Amino acid sequence: MATLTSIRERQKVVLWAFLVIFLLSLSIGGLVGGANIIDQIFGSNLTGNAVGAVNSDRITLEELTQAISIQTQQLREQYQELDERLANQAESAAWDNLVNMILLNSEIADRRLAATGEEIFYVLENYPPPFLQQNEAFQTDGQFDPAKYFQALNNPVGNEWVPVETYLANILPSEKMTHLIKAVSHTSEEELKTAWYNRNTEATIDYIYVANHKIKDEDLNITENDLKNIYRKNRDSYMREETRVVDYVFWSKSPNSADSLEVEETVRQLVERARAGEDFERLALDYSEDPGSGPSGGDLGWFGEGQMVAPFEKAAFGGQPGEIIGPVKTQFGYHVIKVEDRKDEDGPKVKARHILLKIDISPGSLSNLRSQANIFSFDAADSSFDIALQIHNMTSNTSAPLSVSAKYLPPPVGMLRSAVRFAFNAEEVGQTSEVFENERAFVVARLAEVTPAGVQSMEEVRSQLERIARQNAAGEQVSLIMANIKQQLAASDDWQAVVDSFPEAVYSDSVTAKLNASFTGIGRSPILTGVLKTMSPGEVSDAIVLERGEAIVRCVDLKEPDWEQYASDRENEHQRLLTRRLNSDWNQWLADLKRQAKVIDNRHVFF
Repeated sequence: MATLTSIRERQKVVLWAFLVIFLLSLSIGGLVGGANIIDQIFGSNLTGNAVGAVNSDRITLEELTQAISIQTQQLREQYQELDERLANQAESAAWDNLVNMILLNSEIADRRLAATGEEIFYVLENYPPPFLQQNEAFQTDGQFDPAKYFQALNNPVGNEWVPVETYLANILPSEKMTHLIKAVSHTSEEELKTAWYNRNTEATIDYIYVANHKIKDEDLNITENDLKNIYRKNRDSYMREETRVVDYVFWSKSPNSADSLEVEETVRQLVERARAGEDFERLALDYSEDPGSGPSGGDLGWFGEGQMVAPFEKAAFGGQPGEIIGPVKTQFGYHVIKVEDRKDEDGPKVKARHILLKIDISPGSLSNLRSQANIFSFDAADSSFDIALQIHNMTSNTSAPLSVSAKYLPPPVGMLRSAVRFAFNAEEVGQTSEVFENERAFVVARLAEVTPAGVQSMEEVRSQLERIARQNAAGEQVSLIMANIKQQLAASDDWQAVVDSFPEAVYSDSVTAKLNASFTGIGRSPILTGVLKTMSPGEVSDAIVLERGEAIVRCVDLKEPDWEQYASDRENEHQRLLTRRLNSDWNQWLADLKRQAKVIDNRHVFF
């Protein structure tokens, strides 16, 4: 669209700056699976190695790295610090979103849903995007001024509107796709009434419940033939990719006694300086490694007993106002404490400041560990891994079977893709690696075992088979118990007395919840909802199979809503149900696209 090309010169910098901030704030996410808007506007670099592909569209390392960076920034805003689990989550989310973006763009192209110039202008004219309404260039006294906006919109003199047009050109096709899905995501009047009725009808019930987990293992009769039958029926579920196992040794990057003594000595010097009259607040600002109190001069405010770790609390409550105490060692490191005041209101309280120095591994200790790992690696290469273990008086660890996409060795090593990559690049069992390193340890590994792809044997999945068999057998036992309970209830109205004869059963009375909600003790179930809707007060159900057991229910009361209220609630109910249906249909449509697509994932080669 060429008609919109500029705003007045004095608005140029404001608009561009705001757009850059706005676009950078956008995430790869949302209902449509998301897209990197910056890439869409300014183009993607399709050079370099491919991390993967979706049909004929490649995903480059640069694209995935940028997407991971955006996801990581989002998680940092939520959690401040990222651990390995969150970092892995960021990578997976970035990959999924790139795949979704490619599938969505392909569908948009196939369905010819590209935005026209007329459509873009119509949106700008009738539905100014929020980021433009919030632009100071289009506001008067802090409020959006349509006159200023339309003046700039209809009288362009440069090319400042081009980024806005390009942004809408990338957003509108996704909106069109959403409307296509929405067009087939309808709700019938019967569905609306049912949903409204279930949300507004209150049921009060008595129930007898037997949970599957109440059946003891010794009461289950599970045979080898049971396991074989389950294995045969589920054989296709036990396919495995190639796995490899490594033996490994590691040198943990933990501070040693010398590191601790070095920090303690520094703390002693700080104690002496504080006692000599140096400003404690200034010392805390310069030295404290406590991210909470350090920037405020070590100020901890008032605290009572039980609020601090024991060694810190004992030292602080044992001091007098003005006293400098230290070194005090806790799980966080060494502390210097200045007691500022004391009082006794609802128990003793202390007002204090502190300086925290963490006990980290020193460069010298780190270098020593690296040398030990290198020497072990040389000895293993010259002789063997086992001989190196003897020479260095070490014991090796063994990993679980690793897939090609695995990233972790067991704690405390953690994420170490280089070790997994070595395992799959090694040419033969027994081959020893170089020294690998992550933030936690130095590691030397040996390829110990290779298991080719195929169907796992019964022995390999025996624990899974036994779990399924126990669940099946427990379910059968619960059904037998409930049948006996039902038989006794036919001869007695005393439910508690009946339940007392069955140690696995529990009885609860007068439990109230909405039909579509969770009943305390037995949870929520569409089957339970359906049964209750057919019952009258005093009526007793047959055994109802729930997610984790079975229940017999007696309807005490069913308070139906006033149907006159339905008319006023209908539109809200319709929007609620339609939104849920739209999201479900969209996710199903996207899942179908993924199943039909050829997705190649080579992330394990790069990460």
